[in-house]
Amino acid sequence: DEDFGLVLESTSFYAEQGGQIYDTGSIEGPSGSFTVNNVQVFAGYVLHIGSFLEGPDSKALSVGDEVKCKVDYTRRTLIAPNHTCTHMLNFALREVLGDHVDQKGSIVLPEKLRFDFSHGKPVQPEDLRKIEYIVNQQIKDELEVSAQEIKLADAKRINGLRAVFGEIYPDPVRVVSIGRKVEDLLANPESKEWLSISTELCGGTHISNTRDAAAFALISEEGIAKGVRRITAVTAECASQAMKLASSIDTDINEASKLEGATLEKKIGSIKNTLDAAAIPAARKADLKGNISKLEDQLRKAKKKMGEENIQKAVKIAIDAAEAALSEGKTFCVTHADVGLDTTAVREAVVKAMNRFKGLPIMVFSTDEASNKAVIYAGVPPDAPNGFKVLDWLTPSIAPLKGKGGGGKNGLAQGQGSDASRVKEAMELATQIASMKLS
Repeated sequence: DEDFGLVLESTSFYAEQGGQIYDTGSIEGPSGSFTVNNVQVFAGYVLHIGSFLEGPDSKALSVGDEVKCKVDYTRRTLIAPNHTCTHMLNFALREVLGDHVDQKGSIVLPEKLRFDFSHGKPVQPEDLRKIEYIVNQQIKDELEVSAQEIKLADAKRINGLRAVFGEIYPDPVRVVSIGRKVEDLLANPESKEWLSISTELCGGTHISNTRDAAAFALISEEGIAKGVRRITAVTAECASQAMKLASSIDTDINEASKLEGATLEKKIGSIKNTLDAAAIPAARKADLKGNISKLEDQLRKAKKKMGEENIQKAVKIAIDAAEAALSEGKTFCVTHADVGLDTTAVREAVVKAMNRFKGLPIMVFSTDEASNKAVIYAGVPPDAPNGFKVLDWLTPSIAPLKGKGGGGKNGLAQGQGSDASRVKEAMELATQIASMKLS
């Protein structure tokens, strides 16, 4: 698999230059075949880099052989719309952001295009949307893409001509114009009309009509250096897939808005993971992130409201249970507050009941059927009889729940259990322990 380099008298292969990736394919000779994996220009020579299919046989191809160039046109067909859309993107950037925008570099690949340009701050989503719209509108307008080789001096006279600063161009030079023939531009080079179309010096491969790009999606925009921004975009089927994915995520968000509680929280997490990894239009992604934020705000408000309702519910249950226990002549209270795993509500229930009924030990359980878990809070006044301590009560009481407890400061302790199905057994045990210790 050793690499070799072939130089031909003339070639159909495009060598990497002007930001466009090289062609691939094969070179067929009378006694051998050569796979072309890379094409570069060195000292003015086009070097085809690759390997011989039948091994590195010096007789496979010889100087003077007539060969046939077989370019992978399927691959080039993917590259061409990306290059033409790079030109349209350059035009759209200046239309939206202003004349200060200059190209700082580009890469045109089969799967995407990348464009670097001068701009001192991040491009806002609304401007990204406008830029993307302009390119897609030019695609819908089915504009002819015209290319012609002309004298460099004549090219420089064309109003609105774009070139890369610092680039050395040949003479004659190739001009690519989108929406008007190059010969029209040459007939009246100083016309202000040419400011409204894309005209560039370019030797790359292009589609013949903008409709062949089918669609354009601006996927990302980021800073790469001080005053330099980078846009990555896709065209054709890749752009269509990006737009479909964005619509799919939008549907998921709309469906999620109908959910509540833990189900909504879980769905939001799933959508955020999908959205972060999704290659979709950047402006659309910003919109979707905004919609996710609204869902999160909805969830926060619902949690706050539910938390307030749970506190009211748990406190009422605890106080009612304490009053009932005292009326029955009991010296403690064990009860269940149906507020799921809301530890704040359960704690408030214990604190409020202890404040209301001074000297009354109280333990409140609450369970969640879906997770089969339990939370428990207990409170014992410091002057409880017989040296009764809160952890001495809580720890053994929650053993049936496979529970763990902690705390004890200010007579309060909390616990969690991983087997809520045995909560009745735990409550009975808590009652037995308190009855024995406080008798």
